[in-house]
Amino acid sequence: MKHYVVQTDRSDKAQTFAPVSERIRHIDVIVHNGADKASAEIVKEFYRALNSLTENDTYIVNVRGLAEDKVGGPLYWAGRTAIFWGDLEHNWGLDGEQKVWTAQVLSLAPRTLLVGSAVMLLAQPGRSDRRVAAIHPCLVSAASELGIANCGASTHLCPKGRLHSANSRISSLRLLAALVALDHGEYLADELRRYVGLEEPRQATESRVANRLIRRANGDELVTLTLAIMSENIEEPLSISDLSEKVGTSIRQLQRRFQLRTGAKLLGSYKELRLERVLSLLKHTDMPLVEIAAATGFSSRPAMARAFFDHYRSRPEESRKRRYLGSAAN
Repeated sequence: MKHYVVQTDRSDKAQTFAPVSERIRHIDVIVHNGADKASAEIVKEFYRALNSLTENDTYIVNVRGLAEDKVGGPLYWAGRTAIFWGDLEHNWGLDGEQKVWTAQVLSLAPRTLLVGSAVMLLAQPGRSDRRVAAIHPCLVSAASELGIANCGASTHLCPKGRLHSANSRISSLRLLAALVALDHGEYLADELRRYVGLEEPRQATESRVANRLIRRANGDELVTLTLAIMSENIEEPLSISDLSEKVGTSIRQLQRRFQLRTGAKLLGSYKELRLERVLSLLKHTDMPLVEIAAATGFSSRPAMARAFFDHYRSRPEESRKRRYLGSAAN
């Protein structure tokens, strides 16, 4: 389970207390002026969602003003993504220092996204070649005068290149999801799109616990079927013998196959699915705790509370309180 901790007013990081090997990925969102920093929160929200769905990758988002500090050298930019966060109204008119700063970022960043009016940065001095990008209709004429060709779509992804573009801040979320597909595969990207509302949710994939285990198992059919059956039998959990009978294999074979493919124990995963349902009911309903315990297959409210605390390190009452008070409950 991941927990979000804002370390400074410029960074947003999801930390995990589980002893797993993490790969840190940095995202620098570059805004033209301080007023644009608030709108960059949508990028932070996107990567918060991604952090909640990935296990071994943690994304840290920094929002920084154009040329407000040093660019940083090659070591700083290694593996880092730069997002020039433009709108549809303001021109990225740059003075001499800003031009040098921007040129350095475009040169050093291994992956760059140009959003909205920031696409005009492709016309910087020294870039004589004709560039293709996603350009908003209100910017097409100006971009054409500068030698920037419109790709004809709201996003432009260059699988073999470093410069990508989106014609608006809203369409940039689709581009970010496409980059997630490049980095993590289409399965996770589709799950993320549904999670943030870029696609309609599918009932069969509503559980993040199940999705995580399916990804680990590379879509193994037996694992997928087992998780689906467990998810359908939360209120009255099946015995392991009943579960093995429903999937058509022996108890021993089911346990071994499940743990081999997912790295998790079968009954432990079943319990985690039930606790995930507990958390959802606490957050999104007014059901009394005793009814939540019954709805998730626990023999009593105290039994549910003990299992909940062991897994989430907090009491059910605290999660219920956060529904009404938000961060003030902490």
